[in-house]
Amino acid sequence: MNHLKVWVRASVVLGCAAVLAAGCTNRQQARMQQQAAQPQQQAHHAQQGTNPGAQPYQNTARKIDIADAAASKIVSEVPEVHSANVLVTERTAYVASMLKNNQALTQDIENRIGEKVRATDANIQRVYVSVNPDFVGRVNTYVEDVRAGRPAAGFVQGFADLARRVFPTAR
Repeated sequence: MNHLKVWVRASVVLGCAAVLAAGCTNRQQARMQQQAAQPQQQAHHAQQGTNPGAQPYQNTARKIDIADAAASKIVSEVPEVHSANVLVTERTAYVASMLKNNQALTQDIENRIGEKVRATDANIQRVYVSVNPDFVGRVNTYVEDVRAGRPAAGFVQGFADLARRVFPTAR
């Protein structure tokens, strides 16, 4: 008789544990499915330019243009600059630049680069300049791909992510 009570109690405890485990597993699976769906929704919103919590460069990254005139003006009129590529998303320009003689990017150089970009397009309100090798390499690859006629699909979202990393305090 004593063994029967032990078996009943053990069965009840194990049954409760099984029910709790199943409930937690379902809740965890639901949470994982929700998290998996979130990046897809954010990617969709970013492509549409309507991501409500996005930084300015994410909202404007529906279309990216290569500003060759601005890049040429920078290289020819800012003596410290060896090379530059300029990408424009609506009213924001991103300059990927290499400076001569391992020179550091100073506020003065950055301001002069911004002036040259704005001189080529009066609609540009913000100019972000980077000499970060990763940023410069990615922008150069994008420009080369576009000029070679390769599809640049997927670059818009990738560029928004890259810009967020390179310019984290952009407003």
